[in-house]
Amino acid sequence: MEAVRRGFNALRFGGVEALLPFFTTDVVMHPFPEWPDDPVYRGHDGARKLIAAWTDNFEEWGVDVSEIRAAGTRVVALTEMIGQIKGSGVPIRQPMGAVFSEIHETTAGEVHFFLTWLEAQSRGAGGVGGVAGEGHDDLAVVTHDL
Repeated sequence: MEAVRRGFNALRFGGVEALLPFFTTDVVMHPFPEWPDDPVYRGHDGARKLIAAWTDNFEEWGVDVSEIRAAGTRVVALTEMIGQIKGSGVPIRQPMGAVFSEIHETTAGEVHFFLTWLEAQSRGAGGVGGVAGEGHDDLAVVTHDL
């Protein structure tokens, strides 16, 4: 859990290059199912490309983390993407969730697998629940018991 927290802080204060040491060199990243571009990003270059899709299109882009929880061998983060659409000044606040798995016990606590979903997809009757990103059957259900 601490590695995920440190990774978000690295992204916030140092950008994508500061984040990369928290990912294995062969990291696999799945954006949320409605993502308009590639469904999977691989490696550090993939991480750069995925994050650039946000930073290239939004001013003052960032991620506010509201909660990080252990979920067995995985870590779940509830976040909100924030910023302004470039050139328009229109603010955005998009609640999102992320599951980090295959966290290696290295100094940085490197993450090998990363999946995001829009938070509205994760809401069940009692709060966090439901499938963490449809079409990703290799991930366990994020349950109400987290």
